[in-house]
Amino acid sequence: MTAIFRLVLLAAAFAPSSAVESMLASDGPPLSMTPYVTGSGCTCKGKCAATITTGKAACDWCWTENNCGKNIPLRGHWDYCVYPKMDSYEAQTSKQKENQLWNNIMAAGNIGKSGPIPSLPDTVKTALTESMITVFDDHWDVMPEGRRKVIHAQGALCKVDLDVTSQEYTGLFSSGKAQGIARMGSATNAGSAIGIHPGLSLKFLRSGVKSANFVALAPAPTTKNYNYFWRSLSNIVAPAKALQITGKFQQATGCINQVGLSDVCQYSEDGQMSEVTKFPYEIMFEHTGQGFSSEKTSAAELIESLSSISAGVKLFDVYTHSSPTAKKQGKKEKLGTLTTTSQCVQSLFGDAALFFRHQRMEEDFALRPDWIPSAGSNGCKPSNKPISTWQCAFKEATLNQSTGVIV
Repeated sequence: MTAIFRLVLLAAAFAPSSAVESMLASDGPPLSMTPYVTGSGCTCKGKCAATITTGKAACDWCWTENNCGKNIPLRGHWDYCVYPKMDSYEAQTSKQKENQLWNNIMAAGNIGKSGPIPSLPDTVKTALTESMITVFDDHWDVMPEGRRKVIHAQGALCKVDLDVTSQEYTGLFSSGKAQGIARMGSATNAGSAIGIHPGLSLKFLRSGVKSANFVALAPAPTTKNYNYFWRSLSNIVAPAKALQITGKFQQATGCINQVGLSDVCQYSEDGQMSEVTKFPYEIMFEHTGQGFSSEKTSAAELIESLSSISAGVKLFDVYTHSSPTAKKQGKKEKLGTLTTTSQCVQSLFGDAALFFRHQRMEEDFALRPDWIPSAGSNGCKPSNKPISTWQCAFKEATLNQSTGVIV
């Protein structure tokens, strides 16, 4: 690639933003940091984004102020972006943060609206040119400006209680009720030829520390039954071969078929840190008998059905596999139930701004190295390597040498 061609691509890298900032309500501390910053402490001139010229769009970067960062002759200085802890926002109680997010969800310009469903070519193009690393390293509750959801593009949001009856785990999976926000929808366009692919994202706000997030998905798209609740959802799902071939997910983790759960169990809702973090290997959400029609549905009809769910509805019975060995032996245990505490709604904020961080399995393996020998399968190469291995801004100088975690 010639130097001139590279400069042209870099200059054209940053398309018009999605105006996420414009839909954020003004109440409460800021939900995102502007101007954006980099791993070297530089200040960005504009937004952060990935480009095909920087490691096949592995990393978000920006042009920087005051000659800070790396220099491209005749063009300027740049550096890799980070999305660190928001001190004023995180200092709030869990309820204050939940209320702030829910007020944005329910804001007049957002409520009753859904984001657009991208075409298949647009989905592929955007997925290949956005950083997957950001999905794991953004510590905010909103997405960076300009980023779009092209997978799981639409969803319905509800306040929920995770009512835990198990005595096995710590943090938010300890016995009692954890209050959170759930987003339900299809990873694909439900009305397309490949059918519906049910997914679930969960966010639990915690006092004084960052939120706990994780996601679950059905095994694969299907056209056999369009009832969202027909199949079990899990944090362990083998990705489609086509996605594995692209190598995008491998840019962010060595275990692309699952997300970790240790962070969920590290702190309680009131921000108390667990003395010893006890967490499961897999979490599963199984239907409770209620649901929708099995007949073919469109994307709009699916969101309408999900948005019709009222407060007090038990969505799922929740089970766990305590370890890879327990999973192989089929030894599942009841964790509790997931029940709505509000009417479910469609909201543009949920589709265009609300962010659910994914946790790398390497963080779980670092705490449970005994899982590594039996955890590899379907796209997972288990290891307890420091997560800086997959972090663009911290490959040369990791913030925390013991864990590799951005704080």
